[in-house]
Amino acid sequence: MTQNAILEAFVRLLLEKGYARLTIRDIAAVAGVGLGTVYEHFPGKKAIAANCIHQRFKGVGTHSLACIEAMRGKPLAEMVNALLDEFVVLHSDQPQQWSALIFLERQISDAEAYQSLYQHFVDLWAQAIAASAARFDDATVHEAAYVVHAAVYGLLYQTLMCRPETVATPLFRKQLGALVHGYLASMESQLKPLPDA
Repeated sequence: MTQNAILEAFVRLLLEKGYARLTIRDIAAVAGVGLGTVYEHFPGKKAIAANCIHQRFKGVGTHSLACIEAMRGKPLAEMVNALLDEFVVLHSDQPQQWSALIFLERQISDAEAYQSLYQHFVDLWAQAIAASAARFDDATVHEAAYVVHAAVYGLLYQTLMCRPETVATPLFRKQLGALVHGYLASMESQLKPLPDA
């Protein structure tokens, strides 16, 4: 509970003051804990920021995996729609916080951390494609997952950074779907699915 209070205080202050101006003392005051308590949980401000970003993306991953399991065996288009709906709902909740955290991620993440997080979501899309009724070889699944994630990540996070209020609109969801389904339709038309086992 203490750690969550610290993380919540950090996000609140991030929106109010910006990363450069907020201090550990500010975080402790807003969280209602002592300065020493903050340092018991985190060695510094960057560690709080990294943990906050990690927890937020981990939550998206957890919900995505549950969605994939619920849609297992469904046609690829249905699987994709369910995941896109999930992404939009999760990011529509407190879009200003998402916007601030995405900007911050670009400031504090090193290349290794960024690539690891990116690969995690590519792997989620690969699991989704493989769990659908579509049957493609592993190389095709992984290539498609990479492109789909690049498309979703690009449109979703650029929109959150530049126009966060539009993420919850039907138009944004329509655009996101058109982008992903357009690519997948093109991919499917050029490939022969694997025969049924």
